[in-house]
Amino acid sequence: MAGMNKTNPLVSCIIPTKNRPFLVTRAIQSVLGQSYHNIEIIVIDDSTNDETQKALTSLGGQIRYIKNERSRGAPYSRNIGLNEARGDAVTFLDDDDLWLPKKIELQLEHIQRFPIVSCNYIRIIKGRKEYVRKPPVVSFENMLYYNYLGSCSFLMFDASAINECFFDEKLAAGQDWDIVLSVMRKKNIREVGIVDSYLVEYDDGLHERISTTMGTGPAILAIYEKYRTDHDDSTAKLFYLYNILPASDSFLFWFFRETIKTKLRNKNIGFIFMNVIKRLFGIIEVY
Repeated sequence: MAGMNKTNPLVSCIIPTKNRPFLVTRAIQSVLGQSYHNIEIIVIDDSTNDETQKALTSLGGQIRYIKNERSRGAPYSRNIGLNEARGDAVTFLDDDDLWLPKKIELQLEHIQRFPIVSCNYIRIIKGRKEYVRKPPVVSFENMLYYNYLGSCSFLMFDASAINECFFDEKLAAGQDWDIVLSVMRKKNIREVGIVDSYLVEYDDGLHERISTTMGTGPAILAIYEKYRTDHDDSTAKLFYLYNILPASDSFLFWFFRETIKTKLRNKNIGFIFMNVIKRLFGIIEVY
């Protein structure tokens, strides 16, 4: 991309964390263990104590540590990281997730073609692994209806694409979805590229999150209103119903959401049952 150092680009990794020194240490170690090494790590500590800072001292001096004056939430913390980032590419890692060793290396191969890159991932839920595979590309139109890409931990942005774009600090849910839509709309990016490899272990447990609580319904409605002019009104009700349903590990909820998604994407009912069979083997395909 224009302005990017293509031979040895610096990659910024922004990690927000709060009161989880063991988890953030583990997350940072997964960054240090990457096959690609030109990475700056920026940790934004939203904690109310000094335990995180103490834990990070054992990891050496290559980590840039910033502590919020008071707890402000994940969107605020990520925005602090964006203001501090000096990389040619920008990535994020939630403190409870892990990057697999080739995450950065393989995504850099794609970012020459796509200003935003995501990847397949392994979802950890109640000790069980599910392998979530995405299509080769995801369009802006796809993203309008539901969050194809998921967590910020999967994403890489060309720095020129995310420049002057920030997380909506009023949203305590759907921040990852909103930032992609915001960047794509502002920079007229039509597609996100997907690395066809499982590059992140995503912890979908029930532990406390950094963000303050906000009802899913109001958050989804807020995102819908922001991009309302881009939506087809005939699908608005289905959009809201799909996104307000909890993405739990309940088969019933999952099946109901897949049925709605099938209607949104004009797929036939046979497509659902094909995904049911795959789910039985721990394979989840986002379509």
